[in-house]
Amino acid sequence: MVISICVGTTCHLLGSSSLVEAINELPEKYLNNVSIKYSTCFDVCHGQMKPPIAKIDDKLYDDLSPDKIKKIIIAMVGDN
Repeated sequence: MVISICVGTTCHLLGSSSLVEAINELPEKYLNNVSIKYSTCFDVCHGQMKPPIAKIDDKLYDDLSPDKIKKIIIAMVGDN
């Protein structure tokens, strides 16, 4: 799975770097399925989406916290 973390100004100020730290804390079985990339800005936080924002396999997720992104990844990878 490809995870693109927004590192634009607003997302950065609202904690996008903590999302990367949280992902890297996951057990190896989840990290083996993850590729982390960085994006400047998705240009969506001026509408209905709230930063910090990440795109996971072409789907945008907003208002993320370290716990939220971990739960999303664990649910997507499953218990493989």
